[in-house]
Amino acid sequence: MREDSTWSLLTPEQRETLEGWLFEENLGYAKTLERVQKEFGVTATMASLGRFYRRRARERQVEELLEEAAAADELNDLPVSVASMRQAAVKLVGKAALKLASEKPEELDQLVSFTKLLLASEDNDLRRSRLKLAQQYFDYEAITASQKELPHLRAYLKVSGFDDSLTTEEKLGRIQKILYGWDGSKLSPDGQENANNGN
Repeated sequence: MREDSTWSLLTPEQRETLEGWLFEENLGYAKTLERVQKEFGVTATMASLGRFYRRRARERQVEELLEEAAAADELNDLPVSVASMRQAAVKLVGKAALKLASEKPEELDQLVSFTKLLLASEDNDLRRSRLKLAQQYFDYEAITASQKELPHLRAYLKVSGFDDSLTTEEKLGRIQKILYGWDGSKLSPDGQENANNGN
């Protein structure tokens, strides 16, 4: 604020009260100006109050972002799992919904919002469970399929001269040649087959 601004003449306590009227109570400019005149003995214009409000709104937004960033950093340092934090958040939302339903049942919009959050959380839990089950099923199918083929692969490797005296790289090369028709020497550093390998 400029030094000659009306609002710079207020004490820090008065400015805090003024912000409470504007941001917490949402009084509007006209009623706020009346209160400023009545309680602080200060006369100001609607335009200057508008400038004060817009400047403080920007500053408060930055302050809130910094506080949220600091809180997020603190949470990241905590030795807790994401799952336990998710459970705690859902419990808090459930508690807030119950409190609202019992104390202010007429506020349906908020109650609907809380209920939607709880249902969305439940839906996400179901999706996670399905995904985990699908992964386990895939792993089981893959293991079962590979177990059926292992005796054939062992027998084939034994017949084709695969023995324990080979190095690990030689074993892998032979397995790749048996399975895919080429060995690791035809691979480029990124694992892709070389374009000039004659194929």
